[in-house]
Amino acid sequence: MTDFDRLADGPLPRVIVFDLDGTLWNPEMYQLWGGAPFKPHRTDPSIMIDRQGTEVRLIGESRPVLQTLTVDPRWSRTYLALSSTCDVPQWAAELLEKFTFTNREGKEVPMGSLFDDRIEVYKANKAKQHQTILKKVQDIDPTVTEFAQMLFFDNQTDNVHYVSRLGVPSFYCPDGMTPGTFERGLAMWRKAQKSKI
Repeated sequence: MTDFDRLADGPLPRVIVFDLDGTLWNPEMYQLWGGAPFKPHRTDPSIMIDRQGTEVRLIGESRPVLQTLTVDPRWSRTYLALSSTCDVPQWAAELLEKFTFTNREGKEVPMGSLFDDRIEVYKANKAKQHQTILKKVQDIDPTVTEFAQMLFFDNQTDNVHYVSRLGVPSFYCPDGMTPGTFERGLAMWRKAQKSKI
């Protein structure tokens, strides 16, 4: 398990963007036969069950990473966003409503609320989605001025390629947010910042 306390020591991205299918959860929506409606697992808050009994699980460190980024005040200037081209966006929307996390006030809230309105889930080149995300952040915080201030995690090489071309440090994680993935992605982002100096 990653020591998330230690990770906040040093420069931090202003925007962190995550893919959904195969990055934050598995299986991907197109692999589900049942789909919505989803119901929570009886004992594990990181599992939802579709109507055919298939489990959708938050991958590895997805929950502790998102929870830390949400409640730790050292990450308070970092905005979270989603960039996804999942095949059944309405199922993803339901899962974002039903997976729950704890917010800064200690209240249980839907997973989707961690990202505010920075949820881009539709068929499009992810470079376009990142352009939209940056504009949304700039509209509320003009100190976020460039793609280099963002960090992106995705399990598909083509998405990493397209988004990297914008200047967004993009971390390829073929197995999703498994232990250590966030730490390696953050280290890559910090190295990219040093190379600009």
